Amino acid sequence: MDLNKTIKKIESNREQIEASFVFCLWKDPQRYDDYKNVNEGIDKTLICEEPLFYFRVGRGLRQQGFSNIDNITLDTYLSDKPTLRRHYEELNGWRACKEMMDLVDPENADSYYNQIAKMNTLKILATKYDELFSHPERFDDATNEDVYNTFELLNNSVALTTGNGAKVENIIADEKYLEQCDAGMGVGVQYDKVAKILNSLTLGLPIGDMYLLAAHSGSFKSSFLFNNMVVPIAENGYKVCIISNEMTVDAYKNLLLVHVLTNDLNYWNITRKKLKAGHFTEEDKKMLREAIKIEKEKYSDIQFVKLFESDTSSLVKHIKRLARSGTKVFIYDTLKASDSSGNDDRMWQTLLMDSRRIFQAVSKEQVCFVASFQLALYTTNQRYLDASCLSSSKQIKEVCSEVCLQRLLWDDEYSGEKYDCEPYRYKKLDSGKYIKVPVQIDKDKKYVVIFLDKTRNDERGQCLLYCVNGAYNTWQEIGYCTIVNDHGQYDRR
Repeated sequence: MDLNKTIKKIESNREQIEASFVFCLWKDPQRYDDYKNVNEGIDKTLICEEPLFYFRVGRGLRQQGFSNIDNITLDTYLSDKPTLRRHYEELNGWRACKEMMDLVDPENADSYYNQIAKMNTLKILATKYDELFSHPERFDDATNEDVYNTFELLNNSVALTTGNGAKVENIIADEKYLEQCDAGMGVGVQYDKVAKILNSLTLGLPIGDMYLLAAHSGSFKSSFLFNNMVVPIAENGYKVCIISNEMTVDAYKNLLLVHVLTNDLNYWNITRKKLKAGHFTEEDKKMLREAIKIEKEKYSDIQFVKLFESDTSSLVKHIKRLARSGTKVFIYDTLKASDSSGNDDRMWQTLLMDSRRIFQAVSKEQVCFVASFQLALYTTNQRYLDASCLSSSKQIKEVCSEVCLQRLLWDDEYSGEKYDCEPYRYKKLDSGKYIKVPVQIDKDKKYVVIFLDKTRNDERGQCLLYCVNGAYNTWQEIGYCTIVNDHGQYDRR
């Protein structure tokens, strides 16, 4: 093997690929945050002179807090850096930069980086293999297994040095870790104002993980998420963003207005329907203006993003940008496959890949992510809901930390009926023991059952009951209940 020819072939278009990668970052400087280890310290991911120059200039701009790079920004940054400015102008200044930025799409940054990492891996392997095979006598006394282990170790060590963000750690606990546990580091963002039991079972919303709420259409899943998660979390001082590809911002404005009117002002003359219909009385107008004042004081950290299609790339981009500006909780309504070709097998595969991309972004940014999900129509008459109702997409369950399913209580499940759900709460006695206390429910009210299918913090398979008033979107947590499993063994994987 001619090593020089091999490396030359491996790196035949390296400068173009490095330049494309760098100007993807220039076009979206926040992406620099995803490549913090690139060319830091002894790292030599980028080696071509001009791309490396532009990479360092762009990193300097990002470190100063710039979110966009333009001619004026560059001119300001280089004003006290004569050496950098001189080289920048030798490379045709802004015109050359603008031409490259116009050619690239920031969404391809990861692909370009992967190509660079691959070239680095192949180059190192070619060099190491050439060195090993140049002196084959070193293996004279080696066994076949020794040879295999040598090359396996080499391959593994090279892969670790050419990746981005990989970290090998020891799992032995220390005093610092015990202090973190004692401080409750495993507890997520709390939503216990209404859903106290569910919040306790899931330890809040997991940070860096996904939480799935699946239901059929018309089962109040969006209303549940807004009233029982968005509002209490915002009241606790967290920035929350609702990202929706179904509902409009006006729908959420109405939900918040009705919530403030009923909960903060005890005013019940305006329902969600009346907000849409209009024709307010003078008293209505007065109370609505009061509600707006309260909203500005208590809920200004609730944001909304409308997506007009199921575009996972756009979703991930919003998560990254908003997370870096302080948003801690994301509510996504509704999780769908970005492939809507009509091919079921392909659609579910796309959905699984999309959910993994979302998980990676959520984990990296260390934020909470809750997604609603529509259940298949053929499961409408299924009494007991579990992961099997997710149909071909049930593998999504493996990506999520918490999985809940939701439906309305059926008529034959009310107190005294054939399949009485037997609601109950736990009461703590003076002895410290807990006993079940039955709860009677009203046949004139609507109830929703939540099935806790998966949790990493408690026992799965538990069912909770909520009373809901759809006119005002008010919720009351009744307690636990028992739903008859009418479709076979519960999936406990």
